[in-house]
Amino acid sequence: MKKLIYLLIVVMIIIGGGVGYIYHEINKPQKYAKVIEIKSDVPLKKSLSVLPISKNIIFKGYLKYRNEGKGIKAGYYELKGNLNMKELIDVLEEGKDKVFRLTIPEGYSVAEIAELLEKMGKIDKDKFYKTFNEIEFPYPTPNGNFEGYLYPETYYIPENYDERLILRTLLREFLKKFPPENYPNKEEFYQKLIMASILEREAKLDEEKPLMASVFYNRMDKGMKLASDATVNFVYNYKKKRMYYKDLEIDSPYNTYKYKGLPPAPISNPSVVSVEAAYNPAKTDYLFFVAKGDGGHFFSKTYREHLEFQRKNKENK
Repeated sequence: MKKLIYLLIVVMIIIGGGVGYIYHEINKPQKYAKVIEIKSDVPLKKSLSVLPISKNIIFKGYLKYRNEGKGIKAGYYELKGNLNMKELIDVLEEGKDKVFRLTIPEGYSVAEIAELLEKMGKIDKDKFYKTFNEIEFPYPTPNGNFEGYLYPETYYIPENYDERLILRTLLREFLKKFPPENYPNKEEFYQKLIMASILEREAKLDEEKPLMASVFYNRMDKGMKLASDATVNFVYNYKKKRMYYKDLEIDSPYNTYKYKGLPPAPISNPSVVSVEAAYNPAKTDYLFFVAKGDGGHFFSKTYREHLEFQRKNKENK
C-alpha cells in the first residue's frame, strides 16, 4: 500500500511538473521584431514556419488547442516587442498589428505613388495631396513640392493609418537615409536631388549612374542643354512609352530640350545610389549616351561617335 501511495505521489509530481512546464512555456515571452505574412491559400504551418517558435512542440500543441489556428486571419502582421504564445495567437486571431505592404519602385513620382496607394484603397488622393501642406520638413519644398522625398522602399504600414500618417512614414524613411545634419547646405542637396531624380529615370544599371551624371554635368559646364527625355516625360506623367519629336516641343520648365540647366524640382523619388552618383560623378569627357538595347548605354565624347553607334546598331538589328 505504501508503495502504491508513493508511486501515486511520484506520478502526481511528474504530472504537476509537466503541467507547470507547459504553463511556463505558454506564458514565457519571446522578443519579436518581424513582419509575417499569413496567406489564405497556403497551410498555416508554412506561414508560421518563419517564426522559430513554430518548431516548439508546446507551441504546436497549444496551436492545436486553439482550434488549430482556424481563427487566425490572413494578412501581414508586424510583430514587435515581447509576446508569449497566447498573446501571439491573440494578435493573429484578432487582427491586431495588421499592416499592409507598400512597395515604391525606384524612380516613381509622387503622382505615381499616390495613384498606387489609391488603387490599393489606402488613401483619398485629394486628401493625400492636401496633407503635404501640413508637413514641416527640413529640406527645401518649393511651393509645397515634395517630389523626391518619398523614398523608394518596401514598407509595412499599419492598416489604420490615414493619409497623414502614411506620408509621415515615407518621409521619415527619407530622413533616415539622408539625415539633415549630414547635409548642412540644403540648397546644394536639393540640386543634387534633382540630378539624382533624372539619373533614376534615365539609368537602368546602378553602375552607369556616375557615368550618366558626368554626361549631364559636362553638358551643363559647356552651356549645352541636358536634353533628357525623362524630364519631358515627367510633364506627361510618364504616360509616354516612347518620346517623339512633337512631344519634345511642349513648353515647360521641365523640358530640358528647350531650357538649359536642371529642371526646377526633382522628377522622381531616387535611391541612395542615385544621390551618391549625383554627388560623385565619374570623371569623363563624355557628352552623349544612347541605349544599347540590353539595359546599358553607349557613352561617347563626340556627336559623330554617338551617331555612328546608332547607325551600326540599326544595321545589326
